Amino acid sequence: MNTIRPSIPRLSALLRNKPFPIPSPGLPLPPGILVDEEISPVYDSKYFYAAKPGEVLADRYQTLVKVGWYISSTVWLVCDLYIEKPGSVIVLKIANNNASSASHERGIKEHISTADPSHRGRSLIRISLDSFEVKGPEGSYLCLIYPPIREPLSIYQRRFEDRKIPLPLIKTYIRTLLTGLDYLYKECRIVYTDLKLKNIMVSFEDPTIDSTGRPVYQSRNDFGPLKSLRSIPQLIDFGLATRLEEDDDYGIWPIQPDHYRAPEVILGNGWRMPTDIWNLGVLLWDMIEGKELFRHIHDQQGRYDAKLHLAEMIALLGPPPPEVIQRYQYMREYSWPEPVRREDDRVCEIAEEYFCGPFFDSNGRFLYEDLIPDRKLYDTVSFLEGKEREAFLDLAKGMLVWHPDARKTAGELAGHPFLQPKQTSA
Repeated sequence: MNTIRPSIPRLSALLRNKPFPIPSPGLPLPPGILVDEEISPVYDSKYFYAAKPGEVLADRYQTLVKVGWYISSTVWLVCDLYIEKPGSVIVLKIANNNASSASHERGIKEHISTADPSHRGRSLIRISLDSFEVKGPEGSYLCLIYPPIREPLSIYQRRFEDRKIPLPLIKTYIRTLLTGLDYLYKECRIVYTDLKLKNIMVSFEDPTIDSTGRPVYQSRNDFGPLKSLRSIPQLIDFGLATRLEEDDDYGIWPIQPDHYRAPEVILGNGWRMPTDIWNLGVLLWDMIEGKELFRHIHDQQGRYDAKLHLAEMIALLGPPPPEVIQRYQYMREYSWPEPVRREDDRVCEIAEEYFCGPFFDSNGRFLYEDLIPDRKLYDTVSFLEGKEREAFLDLAKGMLVWHPDARKTAGELAGHPFLQPKQTSA
């Protein structure tokens, strides 16, 4: 098994005695070398809170080491000074002062906290423990406190040979994620909208677990080799999640990472909970095959191209059924309640404009048939053989369906034979 060497001390060593030792900041990096959030093309120092190791926030939380960053936040390990128990390490997420997603995420998680806690999927949703605001020179910054967690699946995969997590463990993770999604849908009426390996974190299998010379500290997020495989996955980062309170509510604006985007999002048909099921269906290839299902969804300039994406969907799944095309034709001119800005700064008011349609003519014929590749879904699976391959594809076909209403539910999928532990004879 391949592992990554630890780059920070064990948490038990950090917390053995009070006062809490703070990792050495190390030597300053040259000004031209960018790290962490500075790498982002939209980075602006005035939006980030300049936290530093050893700082105490809200008279309670002492920062130990930075463990991650996003475009709109930084993430730190902190100790709770109110708790005397050694090893009381938790996670602090400091949102940008211009990040509306943080307050949205807090609202979503407050709603989740009011839902039925008896559902098995509740424990698979990472809920914030506390929230507060910290003042800085450029304004206020929302801070969210979370239980500690090890790392995202995108890093966890690297700890195994050829990035292949053992299949029985993958099956357990998929079944677990489906149980979590079932909870979000049935009890909370929430569409997650952003499933990807980076947003699925695994827990610590064992509870014992720098500065750049500028106000940006370099992340130290390697917690060392695995001690066991007793981790469980949890969904994190609900900044883009959406509540659909009524049965006839639909989301209509663009969602999901490019590779995982469902057809109803591209076509502007409106989306609900089954859109997450499509997203997870595509993610199965990342988890089991270690590679993406859709290979050619970007143009020569590296920009997402929806017609290329639809062409691959048609190649792997066949053409969309008439009901999907009829809905597309009906919704083509539907204007969003508010315009949406694309990555190229173009402001769009309808899905067809945003995704550069049209895609089908009035007879339902795909307008770019020459782009449909010669690929079949069966041929995309190389890691599995025989009955395992057939069972996996049967599971995937229950998720990758053109019509959202025809997709299996999370609860149904969690009981699929492919995901069940193999019975051993006594």
